[in-house]
Amino acid sequence: MKITGAAFLILLFAAAIVLILRTQEIKHVQDDVARMAPRLMEEGVEGRTMRHRDALARIKELEALCDSPSLIADSVPRLREITVEAAAWAAGSPSSSRELTAAVGLRVAADTLREYAIRPSGRHLGKAKAELEDAKLALEGQEPRTATSTDALRERIKNIDYAHREQLQELEEAY
Repeated sequence: MKITGAAFLILLFAAAIVLILRTQEIKHVQDDVARMAPRLMEEGVEGRTMRHRDALARIKELEALCDSPSLIADSVPRLREITVEAAAWAAGSPSSSRELTAAVGLRVAADTLREYAIRPSGRHLGKAKAELEDAKLALEGQEPRTATSTDALRERIKNIDYAHREQLQELEEAY
């Protein structure tokens, strides 16, 4: 019985050490991600401070387009302007912020509506509406999805991904 109790204590002590070491490792990874997220910026975009009033106005404008899909094809130049504005807001937003969530959501929605203009699909409208809803909730003070440093990194990567998609879309729109 004494040997079993001693072995159990040793096993328990070893498990505690492993848990402590794993916790430290996770903390280091989170710190590294937190340092990396602000460095993931789109090249050639100068950051601007987002005014919530302006962002909400763009969201309402895009929601109106979602409700009247027949107007989307004629609104491509305006959608380009909104993507540029949202890109500047994303570049000027701190990581892990409501502003970053709203700016990226607005950019994705505008870009998705540009895709709709080329290839109309209910899927595009659904995605745009969902992104606009996320952006609106972020601006209204709901806890953003970018509540952690890893989520902020994901938002930054998503922003850069849509910058590349916009470049490809420019080529498609030219034809």
